[in-house]
Amino acid sequence: MLTSSSMQILLSVFLVLVLISSLHAPKFQAVAPLSLARSSTLPIHALGIPSGSSVPLSRSCSARINVRKYPVEIHSGSHPTTLRRHRAPQLVPYAEKTSGTPEMITKHYDLIIIGGGPTGCAAAEKAAYAGHTAMVIDDPGSGAKLQLGGPTGLFSKALRDTASRIDVKLLKAMGMSDKSIWSQVQDMCKEIALVETQNTVRRLRSIAVPRIQGRASFVDTSSVELELRNGKRVPVSADYYLLATGSSAFRDPNIPFDGRRVFDSDSIKDLAYLPNSVAITGAGIIAIEYAKIFAKLGAHVSLVIRDSSFPAAMERVGVDRDIAEELRKDLEETGVELKFSTVVGKFSVPPSISNPMSIELQNRQTGKATGETLEVDTYLFAAGRLPNIGGLGLENAGIQVDERGRVLVDTNLETSAKGVYAAGDVLGPPGLASTGIEQGAAAVGAMFNDDPDRGKSRSGGFDPKSYLSDPDRFPVGIWTNPEVAYIGLTKAKAEERGFEVAEGNAKYSETTRGRVSRSRGMLKLVVDAGKRDLPVIGVSIFGNDACELVHYGMELVQSRRPLRKVLEASHAAVTYHELYKAAAVHIDEQLEFSVQLRSTFDLPILRSAKEKFQEVLAARASLTKGNRIAGSRKGSTEEEAVRIPLSEAEDIAKELGLLDWDDEISKTAPEEGDLSYTEYLEYLRQLAVKSNFSSGPSENVREYEYSKVT
Repeated sequence: MLTSSSMQILLSVFLVLVLISSLHAPKFQAVAPLSLARSSTLPIHALGIPSGSSVPLSRSCSARINVRKYPVEIHSGSHPTTLRRHRAPQLVPYAEKTSGTPEMITKHYDLIIIGGGPTGCAAAEKAAYAGHTAMVIDDPGSGAKLQLGGPTGLFSKALRDTASRIDVKLLKAMGMSDKSIWSQVQDMCKEIALVETQNTVRRLRSIAVPRIQGRASFVDTSSVELELRNGKRVPVSADYYLLATGSSAFRDPNIPFDGRRVFDSDSIKDLAYLPNSVAITGAGIIAIEYAKIFAKLGAHVSLVIRDSSFPAAMERVGVDRDIAEELRKDLEETGVELKFSTVVGKFSVPPSISNPMSIELQNRQTGKATGETLEVDTYLFAAGRLPNIGGLGLENAGIQVDERGRVLVDTNLETSAKGVYAAGDVLGPPGLASTGIEQGAAAVGAMFNDDPDRGKSRSGGFDPKSYLSDPDRFPVGIWTNPEVAYIGLTKAKAEERGFEVAEGNAKYSETTRGRVSRSRGMLKLVVDAGKRDLPVIGVSIFGNDACELVHYGMELVQSRRPLRKVLEASHAAVTYHELYKAAAVHIDEQLEFSVQLRSTFDLPILRSAKEKFQEVLAARASLTKGNRIAGSRKGSTEEEAVRIPLSEAEDIAKELGLLDWDDEISKTAPEEGDLSYTEYLEYLRQLAVKSNFSSGPSENVREYEYSKVT
């Protein structure tokens, strides 16, 4: 048996051999296994592990080594643990990594994508899966880029998730400093960004798509030059090019941005301290999200809004007025102070962050000071974004842009330069990761003619420059807490377009899960009441999980699902999806002609039946002021008192073809001799069901039942 001193000698010899081999071996080459006792201490450089990284142990060990300091203490189970050197995770900024060999760069590709965001990476995957060669060129800029392939708003989503898991007030009460709390918040956000980058890199590697860091620019209509990070310029070539360079935050020239206390929506991720008070300019998705985030982190938030009311501001980004009003109430209850018809004026920023800065408020219309001054630690300007087109040499290729720098494309997303396409934020609104991904895939399908129907709306074309041109293509989510999500048309927008609409509302409290969780929120359903089957044309949601719930709404809107299908749908018990059925029931209760009637008769027949009912009333001198049938079947007592004889209803049924003229009086009607308007319509429906009457080519008559949510 070896003595203790012998073991130490052998261990020392082994470590020397490991050190020598690490000097000659490739960076990630595995070394021989090392068997350690229950607790051992090793110098980090002996394993060749970068400082600050984490290396997993073998399957038998329940811990991970965190090598932040020298030496590293390794704890294993009761048995000796085998430690192997693993590929170190990329905890350094993405910008410090280089990918691509000279052969990769000079190779001719089917497609070169300029931009490594979600749009560009999704387009690369689409092309590769279709059998085309592709390369991604990403310009990391001058700073450290922590993510590849992630959306611009990834940081705000990560910060929101982190804020929801950290109780700042409790941590402060426990004696933790603001610096320690914010350091923890930053680490959690960076970890999320890192995972996103690693997943993207892994996907691109798996489909043999190289990613090159550098700046691409057009030399002429068919030539592109790549400037590498070392300054070297090399030509690159492809059959097609896709511009997916994204957007950057708009900066008001009158605001003293410093990246320390005064930020835009891009630089806010560099915030190095936990603020106690924050002022935000804007009323769009980004501004609202950060207002809720900082309020959750314990800061007092002032939201400076140019519009005169919150619903008016939110309507410009497509949010329903009632949903916007619910969001306004929630913001104010959270402690967010709303400043309407206001803009920021003069800034007074002291050198020390321990002293608050002063921001003068001005009236938006007059430009004069309101007399109010905000004393805050941090200011965020989140009012607009601009396409990233600088340095691309678009003018050399003849690529046209509009007055705001947005690249102009046709319905196939091809620019004015043949063979050059564009997608994502570089086109302008809506500026969503989901729309960019869809546009990128549509562009690849168009250039290679792989999927000619992708991206086409029911009208036959697809205008990617404006969300309002085809609002049912993509859902929109606002990651507040509670969330806001919507797709399709609101009631107001639908009426502007000439739709005859019906709208149903459902509160979260109307569902079992809502009552159990005491959740606040609502769902609105908009249908085209001018069509027999009442297709769903819009969904708006405010409440928990709204950004998840909206995807069922997306299926309803994109497929123009009839309201009857919503009423008949089954959902898992105790879920928020019951909101859809509750809203559908609300619509059905408001309709003059119910879903059951519409499934039996075409609208012209129903309108004819209504007119004939009125004619009978007029003939019997019963149509007097205050004694009319209503436009809704939920009429008043007086309206329900308006009745016609069963014999007259039978004659109408014969005129409509529901009975033969020699048929006797049907026993389908109520026992009473006279029928109210509601009973009259139900009588006609029962006759149609009994006789298998079909009033249109859409579907044959069938009787069905549905339950109403109470």
